[in-house]
Amino acid sequence: GRRTDEVNALLEENFKAIDDIFNDLAAKTGLPLQQVSHAYHKARGCIHSGFNHWNTYGHYLKVNREQELQRLGNIEVADAAQITPAIRAECYKAFRAAFPDSWQEILETFEQVEVRSVGPQTVSQRTQEFSKVWRKV
Repeated sequence: GRRTDEVNALLEENFKAIDDIFNDLAAKTGLPLQQVSHAYHKARGCIHSGFNHWNTYGHYLKVNREQELQRLGNIEVADAAQITPAIRAECYKAFRAAFPDSWQEILETFEQVEVRSVGPQTVSQRTQEFSKVWRKV
């Protein structure tokens, strides 16, 4: 439901304290405030970028089919065979296990490279892509 004015005031007061802590950390570390915030949320497993890693992995799998299927070891998938959702899920699981600390970054970087290599974009598409990269910085 709706928050009361008292709850909103308490939140605002404490958000200011959090802002002060983050600003202090940024000053002490020399890191930009956004990077301090991102590091905090990443360390706590609270990053919700709206980025769909599963969908990006599907494209990554198409581009790196042989390499990704090799991660599964003894699975037999013919070159022309369609990768089923179950096989895709196993490949995704193996990919994440192979890169436990960096799998998300790998997929996000892959997506950025793929988007840039597509060719001409509208101004709106370029603006949207710039905004995605800017938020990461």
